[in-house]
Amino acid sequence: MMSAMAYGQSRRDLLAASASLLTTLARTIRAEQPEEPAFNAGGERVGEVQAESAIVHARLTLNPTRNNRGWSFPVHPHNLNTVKELSNIRIPAGMNIAGLEGACPGKAGKVRLHYATNPQLDRAKVTEWFDAAAATDFVHQFKLTGLSPDTRYHVAIETKAPKGDRTRRGQVSAFRTAPAPDQWRPVKFHAVSCQDYACRDLLDGYKTYRSMAAGDVDFVCSIGDNVYYDLDLPFAINKDIARFHWHRMYSQPKVMDVFLKTSGYWLKDDHDSHEDDNWVSRPSQRVKPMTYTDLAPVFVEQVPMGPSTYRRARWGKALELFFVENRDFRSPNPEPDGPNHTLWGQKQKQWLMKALLESDADFRVLISPNCIVGPDPTHGPPFKYPGGGADSHGDGGYAFEAREFKEFIRGNRIRNFITINGDRHWQYHSVDIETGMREFCTGAVTDRHSVPDPYKDDKYHRFLRPLGGYLSVAVEGNQQSPRLAFRLHTVTGEVKYETSFGREG
Repeated sequence: MMSAMAYGQSRRDLLAASASLLTTLARTIRAEQPEEPAFNAGGERVGEVQAESAIVHARLTLNPTRNNRGWSFPVHPHNLNTVKELSNIRIPAGMNIAGLEGACPGKAGKVRLHYATNPQLDRAKVTEWFDAAAATDFVHQFKLTGLSPDTRYHVAIETKAPKGDRTRRGQVSAFRTAPAPDQWRPVKFHAVSCQDYACRDLLDGYKTYRSMAAGDVDFVCSIGDNVYYDLDLPFAINKDIARFHWHRMYSQPKVMDVFLKTSGYWLKDDHDSHEDDNWVSRPSQRVKPMTYTDLAPVFVEQVPMGPSTYRRARWGKALELFFVENRDFRSPNPEPDGPNHTLWGQKQKQWLMKALLESDADFRVLISPNCIVGPDPTHGPPFKYPGGGADSHGDGGYAFEAREFKEFIRGNRIRNFITINGDRHWQYHSVDIETGMREFCTGAVTDRHSVPDPYKDDKYHRFLRPLGGYLSVAVEGNQQSPRLAFRLHTVTGEVKYETSFGREG
């Protein structure tokens, strides 16, 4: 007979062997199962559209949607006086960014793009596979060329795990290419700026984006302060948190709805490059230890962007846009104003003047993150830490360069020229009293993010409204008698002010 000890040992040996076999079996099954392809919780965004080219920005994510049930930071007003208190608020101990509300953790994988002129993507062109890895925040930007002018394209990404053949295709989005430079047709676009996350007026985004999605436009210009590294919590004290600000903003359903149906052009300003009223060498305060050099490159990673942050875009015979970079090349704000004090830098300024002289479009529109006409003397010199000041052409901080540029426009008889800016948290239409240069400001995206008592000067202002919303711009009429119309909208889309200009000369 088998002894009790021998029986017990045999039973334990059998159980151990069975457990080992089950573990090996589970590992084998897991190894044989294909790895799940990545999702794209933020959707694609198309940008830098020209007549025959565009850039499609895609980011691969672990989950199909943003983390809507994550930990939220306390809501706060847009007020620099609160910074001392807010600077002590950090991500809770033991929690990583993936646990925050709005987080979209990335996932490595391969990605390619399908694009066609029909929404079913029949007979679509397909790019090669590209790797998307942590080094680029799991982002890939597809540079499309050889497109047909004035054509609606539909695009969708396809993802694949680093190993294995299983794939997943994303939602179809769309955009329209610009007309050829010699082709005339009406053009319409929206412009927004200053979108503080803590000032949202809808749980899934913004009323302004809901209103813009209801319209039919060729593109949207997002012209600065797309996110707030130094005012929205958590402060961007490292690169991963800076990236989180972009993920959280552009994964909101109401924002995604807009870019599912149209393209965009993005500009950066102070809060989405570093800190309030910044320049390249400004010492960090709220985002220490990060510097401008650390944070500014995140912008070109997170939006569809070509090699230069200043550029021009031609939309047929009717319209040409000129986008300027206001942070990378500027002299320090506190330096005395004069011939050597520049906001644009000499190279960009020469490019801009040459491009404006070359353009034969019916209307030329300069889009700037900061005002040129303004005026806003309450924000001007002297510069003070930590609040800032002396930050724009229109507040007196760079008044010499502003006069130089306005005189260039007048002296060279550059007609049909208008500027659009963001940054100021109120909507306005102003006209320079010396040169007649016309300027429109989008205002902030929400009423809550607006300034209730902006500076008012009846000599300049044709319209002033201290609330939020967006600007719409439209080339109307026909080739023989075109007009450029400007409309300032509330967050719900109501037009509060409109005016238009016929082509001169």
